[in-house]
Amino acid sequence: MLRDFVVFLKTVGRFAVAVAAGVLPRRYWGSLDERLPVSRAALASAIATLALAGVIGVPAFFHHSEASADRAAETMLQSAGWRSAPATRAPSRGAALATWLTSYLAFLSFAFLTPIGLLATYLGLSGVLRAVSVAADEPRGDPALTAIDAAGRRLWHAHLTRRSRLARERLEGPEVADRLVPGPAAGFPEADYVVVASRQKPEWVPGAFVITSEKWYRLGTPVERQMPGGLRTLYPLTELRDGDVLRRGINYELPALSRSFSRPG
Repeated sequence: MLRDFVVFLKTVGRFAVAVAAGVLPRRYWGSLDERLPVSRAALASAIATLALAGVIGVPAFFHHSEASADRAAETMLQSAGWRSAPATRAPSRGAALATWLTSYLAFLSFAFLTPIGLLATYLGLSGVLRAVSVAADEPRGDPALTAIDAAGRRLWHAHLTRRSRLARERLEGPEVADRLVPGPAAGFPEADYVVVASRQKPEWVPGAFVITSEKWYRLGTPVERQMPGGLRTLYPLTELRDGDVLRRGINYELPALSRSFSRPG
């Protein structure tokens, strides 16, 4: 009996943790599902978020509404010269209308002009959106956390890309103009020419066609070599023959042909 109760407590505890983890971006759910039922607790997590919005927002809203009504009534009484008015005299219709209007607008001012109201409003909207996404069979985590996670991953990826690019540029050395050498001289006996570039050309992929003002060439597999001036990328070019099918073309003007080629030492 005690063992069953302990198992029950563990199950409830795991589900409670899964409900809390349901606010995380969906891309983390797959790894978490191995230990916690995060995907199965998606709807419960959305409902819990709505409940939290109510717990936070309802008491704060009533306090805000009462304070707003009191301030509005006091302002109207003072503007009408009622600061010391007899208790038996009723306020004007304008004061009553102002009090009613302030109460009517209290929700909007609370929801969008107070920190607690903003928090409660966001939690409510997040819970509704997540519940709808579960009903649409596309459950997801909290929208703000998902957006922050995506932005963070983009920044991290940009940082890694920049660091990798700077490291490669240190190996390549200063950027210089492309060189054109005969294919056999550069170690490519089947290529007509080889373009020696001090920087990689992302669009120059094997099988692409290099279109010049005189001829078209098929691009072979690029090769990297350490040269005296730094790391270089060699792009072999083979003249396009009749009957070849053009799939992708890159406009490029060949530099002047250099007969010499410095091989790595």
